[in-house]
Amino acid sequence: MQFKVRKSGVMRQRIACLAVAAVALTGCASTQNSTELQMPTADPAQANGLPVAEDTVESGTKAQSLPVYWLQNTDQGVFLYREYVKGDASAEPVTEAVRYLLNDAPATDRWYTLLEPSTEIGVAVGHDNVITLDLPATVFTARIDDGLAERSIQQLVFTATAAASHASLLTGTAAPRVRLLVDGQPEATVFGDYQLPATIERDPRFAAPLWIIDPQYGSVKAAGNVRINGRTSGFSGGTHYSLTRLDTASGDHNIIPATRVDQALIADDGSFSIRQRLEKGRYRLTLWGQNQGSMAHVATVTSDFTVGPKSED
Repeated sequence: MQFKVRKSGVMRQRIACLAVAAVALTGCASTQNSTELQMPTADPAQANGLPVAEDTVESGTKAQSLPVYWLQNTDQGVFLYREYVKGDASAEPVTEAVRYLLNDAPATDRWYTLLEPSTEIGVAVGHDNVITLDLPATVFTARIDDGLAERSIQQLVFTATAAASHASLLTGTAAPRVRLLVDGQPEATVFGDYQLPATIERDPRFAAPLWIIDPQYGSVKAAGNVRINGRTSGFSGGTHYSLTRLDTASGDHNIIPATRVDQALIADDGSFSIRQRLEKGRYRLTLWGQNQGSMAHVATVTSDFTVGPKSED
């Protein structure tokens, strides 16, 4: 059973009928004059034992790329997942990352945003790692409840702070914060009746408890040793993965059946890396957590990618 956002209205056009995937936010119209989209009531049995993600701000590891965060619905809740996208090397990185979030589509239709499009984006990064982000009120016209509003604001905060850190714009040890202005006004009311605080830090509760860093969905990797990078939380029964080849003549073929990630490979921040030798073909990587004493898959994520003679990354 998927954890779905309850709705009785319609959504913005660029989300483009996400009900065909994991997301239950459907419709192909503007959010204006629609009824409110609401967080569902979580099943406590599903949420039991779900660890909070460890959060560290991104470092500059991917040249000419921008970190952008998207929402995704899972059985356990609505969480933030990061995508690296190709950016304009001449553009201001925070502005470009937020512009992409507001105006471009994610790699997979499981990811989405409830923020409306805009190219009117003001950004300033202060010496105390406070990022001032000024957006027009039209970005926040979706009618959503506080749960989705909080996650949508965190989507902006994670994206802006990640882009600033990735571009080495942050200094010292102060945790980055975002001062979000709406048409130049601080502490505005958005999404109907959600009031913004003066400054906002990243909240690790909204980061996905498990995600695939690489290979990204839709990416192309060179044949040979392919690096699988992930990030996990402290699942009491461990983190597990499988790898399936999708284009075999006899049907899908398990390259790696269900396997537990060696705990020695998992760093303090939850990141891990595994190498697997792969030939040309299409593959699906699946990661999931397990709670001790249970075989149930928790916080499952997948990534479909291609292995070819050359990499497009």
